[in-house]
Amino acid sequence: MEKIWVLAADNSRARIFETTRRNGLEKEIESIVHPASRQSVKDMITDRPGRTVHPSKSEQRKAYLPSTDPKRHEVQQFARALGEKINKAAIKRKYEKIYIIAPPSFLGMLRAELDAHARERVQDEIDKNVTQLKMDEIRKYLPEYL
Repeated sequence: MEKIWVLAADNSRARIFETTRRNGLEKEIESIVHPASRQSVKDMITDRPGRTVHPSKSEQRKAYLPSTDPKRHEVQQFARALGEKINKAAIKRKYEKIYIIAPPSFLGMLRAELDAHARERVQDEIDKNVTQLKMDEIRKYLPEYL
């Protein structure tokens, strides 16, 4: 029988469902939480930005600005970790098809992390945030016949 995975994810949580039935979800096989993505930026940055002397004649000091948003960095780290998990599972043939449900911004990050093995198994990508819903409610967002 063909194993089908459904990944429901957002910036800080992911749930993986597995089914062999083409008309429903059978079980949730894994729930992953990324606490760092849930933190506020204030909690992520512990001290003031570094300072440098401005190259003008005066001795003014300017603050360095971070090159990336710390919250976005954590979300990208989570997308990378999920991508690795999906890629490894594809190589080990733990699923034949996968459906991905995620908000548009996170879906784009996750898509960038999938390798060729995983991408060829993606049947559909749905841009919704359904991680907090029950399994029966998540099923309503998927095609009638998987």
